[in-house]
Amino acid sequence: MKISPLLLLFLLAGSALAETSRWSGTSTIAFNGSSTLHDWGGKVEPKPFTTIVTMDADGNPTKVEATVTVEVSRMDTAEAKRDENMRKAMQATAHPLITALIDTPFTAIRQGDAAPATLPLKLTMLGQTQTVIGKISRWHHQGDKASFDLDIDLSLKKSGITVPSVLLFIRVGDAIRVHASVSLKRHHS
Repeated sequence: MKISPLLLLFLLAGSALAETSRWSGTSTIAFNGSSTLHDWGGKVEPKPFTTIVTMDADGNPTKVEATVTVEVSRMDTAEAKRDENMRKAMQATAHPLITALIDTPFTAIRQGDAAPATLPLKLTMLGQTQTVIGKISRWHHQGDKASFDLDIDLSLKKSGITVPSVLLFIRVGDAIRVHASVSLKRHHS
């Protein structure tokens, strides 16, 4: 049987193409800050998301992509007045969503045989995008499941969030610590 040069080219190109795997993702997020009087915190669950991992011909991961979306109105500090003030400061009506875009080479996440250590992402709040580096801990991968914790330190000022003082002396601190527990499960086609 004779194979045409064009068919051979397509077969070779197809075998060299990168493959992708899709992983469904869920997360719980806790956020913590401080004020003149006391520390405070809250939680939110982002919408379920899909992570796409691109692999080379040898099956090694080369790229990770995902978009994680949080609804500002679902952020909960367990205190109604604080939640109302937080939503005003975050302009929830005009900017109802916070998004984290992950589109990074795998080498930025993992070095050599070590477990993943960092995760660069583009975080958009109040219509402003900033690049932040999350720190990965508690990495666990077995078969079709992976999980990890991600910690990010944010500045309210750099994020464009202005929180007015209460009674002229109670102020919210600038630093916000975000902690996410992430679970991923691979889809099989």
